Amino acid sequence: MYSLDRHVLQQVQHNPYLGLQISEDLKWTTHISNVAKKANSTLGFLRRNLRFCPKDCKKTAYISLVRSTMEYGAIIWDPYTQHDINQLERIQRRAARFITGDYRSREEGSVTKMLAELELDNLKTRRTSQRLVFLYKVVEGLVSAINPDDFLVKSKPKRKIKPKTFDNFVCANIVTNSVKNNSKALDTTPSNTNLYKNSPQTGVCASTQRSAIYLALRIKARRCTA
Repeated sequence: MYSLDRHVLQQVQHNPYLGLQISEDLKWTTHISNVAKKANSTLGFLRRNLRFCPKDCKKTAYISLVRSTMEYGAIIWDPYTQHDINQLERIQRRAARFITGDYRSREEGSVTKMLAELELDNLKTRRTSQRLVFLYKVVEGLVSAINPDDFLVKSKPKRKIKPKTFDNFVCANIVTNSVKNNSKALDTTPSNTNLYKNSPQTGVCASTQRSAIYLALRIKARRCTA
């Protein structure tokens, strides 16, 4: 039992904070369900009111009112279960039919083709890009509220074992030099538990090869600012 200013705090399963639904089990299923429900409702509103509008108008409305809802704070709650990922992707696929006005095509890959023609990347790819851009900003010290040294672990040079072949064809492993990592290479958070398994920091670092991460961040940052 906890109290604040002599008031006993009520225990709840979910509580909203800055637009995010925080659950007692620290999972994002409830928040994602709420986001999907709100996005579906907004999409339904657009379908009723923009029925006869041009394609460009519908696309702008979707991006401004629906997709922005599904991406608010996504670098924090980026889903890792296929169920949650599909729940959001289905909304964009329904939006593709709304924008093109094609509700009859049922061929395999028809909606995927619509998304390609509309130049709408899948939401999972966009969330990955957003996380990479955010990490880039943290590494470069562009986020004043976050000190990179408190959250990021720089990768240290390691020994490189290189086999050499001699005239007698006997191969031996000889330490010749050290691996020189990129100056921005990062290690994942060291831990013996699954505490950081699905965190944005560990997820991004684990999915990117050490010295290549900085290059990927710069490329993504350029694309998003272009």
